[in-house]
Amino acid sequence: MGKYLFLVVLLLAAYFFAFGQTSSQTRTATRLNNFGGVFVNSFPKASAQDVAADDGIYAYSRKLSPGASYASLALQGFGFTIPEDATIENISITVRRFKKGGASIKDYFVTAMQRYEFAYGVEWTNLDSYPGNYYPNTEAEFTFSQSGDGINGGYNHNQTYQWTPAMVNHPYFGVRIDVWPPEGGSVTVYYDYVQIKIEYSQPATIAGRSSSTSEGKPLKEPIIYPNPFTTKTNIQFTASESGNAVVELYNINGVKVRTLFSGSVFQGRVYNVPAGDVLLPKGIYVYNIKNGKQNQRGQFIKLQ
Repeated sequence: MGKYLFLVVLLLAAYFFAFGQTSSQTRTATRLNNFGGVFVNSFPKASAQDVAADDGIYAYSRKLSPGASYASLALQGFGFTIPEDATIENISITVRRFKKGGASIKDYFVTAMQRYEFAYGVEWTNLDSYPGNYYPNTEAEFTFSQSGDGINGGYNHNQTYQWTPAMVNHPYFGVRIDVWPPEGGSVTVYYDYVQIKIEYSQPATIAGRSSSTSEGKPLKEPIIYPNPFTTKTNIQFTASESGNAVVELYNINGVKVRTLFSGSVFQGRVYNVPAGDVLLPKGIYVYNIKNGKQNQRGQFIKLQ
């Protein structure tokens, strides 16, 4: 029993070492509907400050009627400062909203965007069923969350996407929410709070510090966790000497897939390198770590 407990502790320690470098930033917008066109007056009295806090101060639309009466809420200027070498892990959009009026009204789509005309990543649309698609009569909070990359982007959920720090740091990055015309009467939609949270990790961050590796002392085997995996995995390795290290990934046929890391390392330190993602085809993969005279090789499995 004690041996199994020790193994569990080791696995938990490996997990926290491998993923302990994840960070996040949460921001609200500085610009609302900063564009021209047909929807520019859908929130004529609103400002970005109205949706910067859950405080009962609302950004509200003009009264919307059946027919061709849409409303578009576009928020930009979130001011993210994600490091350039980071990997975007997750984007969450949190909104508090409701409607006044006896008619029903629902989203046409909710999406993160690079600029007003260019939606990107996952879109939640009128074709989907999700909490808050139809606006409630009393204020409620809803969260829309997507991975940093995937194959379910776009209106029909069939597009490949990959968010980058440059995209989310751009002043035009933001969120856009369009609604269908109401059904059976007139309504006004209200927003009390809108925020975006970006979760990210940085490659090859120092996960810990071990004592310097002495001459002739066997180097610790790399840790791959999780293995097998479905969405992401990490390689954790200890540098055998100070200098340059390269981590490369090959498929089972020996064809190089990508270079996972190439850079300076310090002897005895432990490094985490993201090794797999949702876009990697399923199969068996071989990694190779070169650091001075040290050459370590191993395998991991992508399940789907």
